[in-house]
Amino acid sequence: MTQTNRLFKLVRATSKFPKGIRSTLWSKAFGRVVPMVGTANIRYLEVDADHVKVRLENQRNVQNHIKGVHAAAMALLAETATGFLVGLHIPDERIILIKSLHVDYLKVAQGGLTATATLSADQQKFILANEKGEMLIPVTVIDDSGNEPIHCQMLWAWLPKRKK
Repeated sequence: MTQTNRLFKLVRATSKFPKGIRSTLWSKAFGRVVPMVGTANIRYLEVDADHVKVRLENQRNVQNHIKGVHAAAMALLAETATGFLVGLHIPDERIILIKSLHVDYLKVAQGGLTATATLSADQQKFILANEKGEMLIPVTVIDDSGNEPIHCQMLWAWLPKRKK
């Protein structure tokens, strides 16, 4: 069962480009689709059917009062990785929505952050086989010192688009 939605086709079409160009194309394109992603300057590092890895630098526009990455920006990074990954597997006649996000803040993040979301083959098949459903999407967020400053649970749902 292979997904061929518009998002997956775009990722596949850009896979021929060098890594740096691919990352820039994905980041600019999806920063336009989801303006908050563009505002935060989230970078797409790796994208395939099984995982998405995104990066957020500790820059002024996402900092808190102690010059670290703001709590909401950390949650946005995890939400972006998981949502993009689920989006790769949702047929075009369905929509995806975040249903719940739970973030536990464990320690102060050091520097920038990288989030990696993953989907098993069984999870991918479940999404394709069910017109409507929901799923917790695994995601890990690591800071520049190698620590995991937050633990997240992102619950994504999908359902058929309304007929016009």
